[in-house]
Amino acid sequence: MFNIIRKVLLGVFCFIYSAISFAEGNSTLQVGIDLTYAPYAYLERGKASGFDPDLMELIGKKLDKKVEFKDTRIENIIIGLNAGHYNLVASALYVNAQRAKQVDFLPYLQTGGVLVVRGNDRFLPQRLEDLCGKSISSMKGAAWIQTMNRVSQEYCLPNNLKPLVVKEYPSAPEAAQALLSGGVDVQYEDAAVAQMVINQLGSKLKITNKERLYPVLIGLAFNKDDVKGKAEIAQTLKDILADGSYKQLLKRYNLEFPKDELLKANGLENAIEQAIVSNSDEESEAVSEQGVNWKYLGSLFFNTDFWKAVLTVLELSTLTWILAILWGFLLALGSQSTNKVFNQCSKIYIWLFRSLPLLVLLIFIYNVPQFWPASSVVLSNPFIAGLIAMVLSESAYIAEIHRSALSAIPKGQYEAGKALGIRFWGIQQLIVIPQALKVALPPLTNQYITIVKLTSLVSVISLTEILLVGQQLYTRNFLVLETLLAVAFYYIIIVTLLTWILKKFENKLDISLRKGQEISDINVNEEELSSYSILKLEKPNNEDVLNVRGLSKSFNQIEVLKDINFSLKWGEVLSIIGYSGSGKTTLIRSINGLETIDQGKVYLEGEVFINGKHFVSNAQNKIVNLGMVFQSYNLFPHKTVLENLLLAPEYHGKPEQETYLLALAMLDKVGLLSHANKYPHQLSGGQQQRVAIARALVMKPKIMLFDEPTSALDPELVSDVLLVMEGLVKEGMTMIIVTHEMQFALKISDKIAFMDSGEIVFLQTPDELRKNDDPRIRRFINNEILLNDFSI
Repeated sequence: MFNIIRKVLLGVFCFIYSAISFAEGNSTLQVGIDLTYAPYAYLERGKASGFDPDLMELIGKKLDKKVEFKDTRIENIIIGLNAGHYNLVASALYVNAQRAKQVDFLPYLQTGGVLVVRGNDRFLPQRLEDLCGKSISSMKGAAWIQTMNRVSQEYCLPNNLKPLVVKEYPSAPEAAQALLSGGVDVQYEDAAVAQMVINQLGSKLKITNKERLYPVLIGLAFNKDDVKGKAEIAQTLKDILADGSYKQLLKRYNLEFPKDELLKANGLENAIEQAIVSNSDEESEAVSEQGVNWKYLGSLFFNTDFWKAVLTVLELSTLTWILAILWGFLLALGSQSTNKVFNQCSKIYIWLFRSLPLLVLLIFIYNVPQFWPASSVVLSNPFIAGLIAMVLSESAYIAEIHRSALSAIPKGQYEAGKALGIRFWGIQQLIVIPQALKVALPPLTNQYITIVKLTSLVSVISLTEILLVGQQLYTRNFLVLETLLAVAFYYIIIVTLLTWILKKFENKLDISLRKGQEISDINVNEEELSSYSILKLEKPNNEDVLNVRGLSKSFNQIEVLKDINFSLKWGEVLSIIGYSGSGKTTLIRSINGLETIDQGKVYLEGEVFINGKHFVSNAQNKIVNLGMVFQSYNLFPHKTVLENLLLAPEYHGKPEQETYLLALAMLDKVGLLSHANKYPHQLSGGQQQRVAIARALVMKPKIMLFDEPTSALDPELVSDVLLVMEGLVKEGMTMIIVTHEMQFALKISDKIAFMDSGEIVFLQTPDELRKNDDPRIRRFINNEILLNDFSI
């Protein structure tokens, strides 16, 4: 029972709603109108104002109908009419043959064009023929554009004069702004619109021609099937002409009804009478074009203007992308800088230009010459102005991509570069950027595609790109869907091409897809290598090669190193042992400046190397004397094994051939010569650590620093690394080793430093340490030996 009642109520409701809708449809006159074209139609205080709204209100009053305005942009207004969204179009629509194929026109107004120049210009053109060699701004899709092109072809070129250059803008105010900014020489505009603009801007602009150029008809547009509706409006228009109310409206706006000769020239003489008669002729049939115009669509794929626009889009988007990548990288570095000025300036820039709409930025940049006339030399060119605006905007987004990519690069990569004596920009260029680029490339590719599509916005400053070419076509012929299908086709071609190219580039950067070459690809002369296999270690005297005095450091007010003092002579080996957290790694990293100390000094070969928180003058060049081997290898993954060894010597300008042979010799020394052309990811952990040792040795360091070199290795790989280190000891290399390998430390060390709570508690020879009865020493040694399955 309840379901029956519900169905009945629903049916009654639907009937009432349909009846109301039908009644409203018959009592309402729905008008399609573009409210961005003053004085014909514009929005004022939320209400449609201007000549066309006033005319339609007058007609609605005569018909006793309420007028409802549907604000629609001009390029879509005919589509909306034929789709039944409104009864007619009253939007200062110029009558031409192309538009007449889509709709029926009822002429109600005529207008003409005027030439507008800057108020202080001496150039006073009177006709289009005076504009040869000049650039002219116009509202997009205006009827007179074809006339200007015809004058250029039929008058300028035959008389050996330069052609007219027409630049189209979305609206009359934007065309006027282009004139004021120096982007064009003249503005061609509808007489009424031009007068309104001049009234607003005062003496900044002026009209030069005395008579209106090329009068054109303005018509009300109707669906070709709506014969009855057109006849009704035609009869009403005839009535208000007869009673004088329409003439009063024309006088108020300084406009005029179409003259007979203009109507005749357009084949619309007696158009009002014919519309009325057609309604009573039962045999009349509306003729209209239905469906997709395939012939027109096909012709667009061979349109040279579109293909020129494709090249413009590729050029603009590519330049924008490359420049934004470079500028964005600097912004990313600035946002991570410890310098407060650079840091804040970068963050403010990123915030500001991510907040600004690109469309606003484009218009502002293009119109800067109004405030800074000298800039018109550059900014009057829409391509350059668009490029600047897009780079300013896109660099802010790309900076965040870079920041994310930089954050993904392990800290050890920076430290490895620093330990090899490579300065900040060298680290960025040789180590960080190649790796960050691989991380950033997928989002950068996505941003590139976004930039390609954003180039469509540059049409607002009259750069002829793909969408503008399409708009220039469909604002004249109203074949919007066909034209936009062609526009979509061209964008799909560009995006597909760029995606394919960038994917190839991405694969090239992916080292996991690369294969290492064999040793046969390296030209090896064993006799040549033998002379480089043993490093010639200079020992000028018996003085200390390294001296550490009063070294202290704190993390977050927790003291991790406390007044460290020790020295090291040439050829000595110092092992640093102690429980985890005792400060061993911090100490060895402080010796070569990877950690900043709070106070104390480090002397290298008798000269101050580090003084408190600062490197002394020229110390950056001496850091290569301290070869560093990290517990996590820190090889450069984008370089082959041999390239890892050659990177620092090449950066420091070492002799190329000598360095190459030395690098091969060091690889041979660590037993990896046959792996020279492999990448780090193709090696085991033990092999990577031996490569890291070889990389440090190529710089011919005076001291080798080992920070727990075996802690990250599987037990079966430890011995390979220890054998290499033992070989260095036999050759007389001065070494400092942080290690938990107690048997190895006791075997090869000249001194062993036991650390506890940030202090060197004992600094003794291996024999002295064995005899030390301190409980901490005995417990540590026994635990480590038991852990590593060794016995003393």
